[in-house]
Amino acid sequence: MHLFVVADNRIGTQCGESSSDAEQDAEGDGEETTRLGYVAGEEDRTASGEHAARARRFEALEEAHHTPLVLLVDDDPDSREALAELLSTRFAVVSAADGEQAIDLARERAPDLIVMDVVMPRLSGVGAFEALLNDPRTAEIPVIFLSAHTDEGTTALCLNRGAADYVAKPASGRELFARIDRALRETRERHALQAMAQTDALTGLANFRALSARLDQEIKRASRYHYPLSAVMIDLDNLKTLNDRFGHETGNRAIVALARHLRDNLRETDFAARFGGDEFVVLLPHQTAPDAAIFAERIRAGMRDLHFRADPAAGAEEMKLSVSVGVACRGAQDPRGPSEDLLRAADAALYHAKRSGRDRVQIDGADVGSSAEGEAEGKA
Repeated sequence: MHLFVVADNRIGTQCGESSSDAEQDAEGDGEETTRLGYVAGEEDRTASGEHAARARRFEALEEAHHTPLVLLVDDDPDSREALAELLSTRFAVVSAADGEQAIDLARERAPDLIVMDVVMPRLSGVGAFEALLNDPRTAEIPVIFLSAHTDEGTTALCLNRGAADYVAKPASGRELFARIDRALRETRERHALQAMAQTDALTGLANFRALSARLDQEIKRASRYHYPLSAVMIDLDNLKTLNDRFGHETGNRAIVALARHLRDNLRETDFAARFGGDEFVVLLPHQTAPDAAIFAERIRAGMRDLHFRADPAAGAEEMKLSVSVGVACRGAQDPRGPSEDLLRAADAALYHAKRSGRDRVQIDGADVGSSAEGEAEGKA
């Protein structure tokens, strides 16, 4: 979650009234306009009651033990210091003196919020915003502009480019924080919806849509940096028999058990998704086919060791679960075309493993062996 606020240091300017709810909250406060272009009232002077109210508005962030990080960018040292003091009542703050430094810090620190002057030497705030939009690492940062530069052309340009809001100076601290709160809330909601759209409801792993997007990304990275990428396709053996004998609830519990086992064995760079039904795919960057086969054998052998009961409440006897696994690799110099080709190769290897008796690992084009032989191979 990120928020990007751009501030202009042209001072002593006035702005017209806005019909937004945030600005209406600030009307009638009788507050004093400061040289920075925002209005500082008693609520900005760190009163404990107001701090508690702000904390409640950020309850979701507090529960996650996350204080948003603000990158403050202003070439005027006095303005930068005063804004940092205001923002530090709510956020962690780091500073930069121009747009180029802002870009470097944004990439390095991944701030949740950037407060940046519009008019600066070397690179303006708008120029920095364009650079951030063109960088995949920062392209999705929501943007709020805070500026005395309020001509319609600039405002329209920023909003059309994707800014979350555009606030004219002078603005009260209450208004500024209200707009920031709204942008953070909308960002959280948008990210939550995106996560739901890419998450399998039963297992909590990524779904097929997320897998398709991630596979394209991994293929491009592997091609650019010339490293191998392996795909492991895993299928739960005899799920239909399990469903017919004990019911679909038991079958779903077996699928969840496999998903949990996969999650427990992933590296930070690995990616696991439910491909559909009882099939899963794991992407292993920087892993050759033999490397991936060792991972696959660990998954296969680990499933045999799981303590699974068809009906835990009834004290049913434990039963053995098994999986069949197909492994395929796209080598560092592999000219293999579409990303789907890697999955097709892994699926073909999986089909061979199922046809060869199940509970085994199969590399595309080379057999790793049956369950006992595969285990020995994995330990080698």
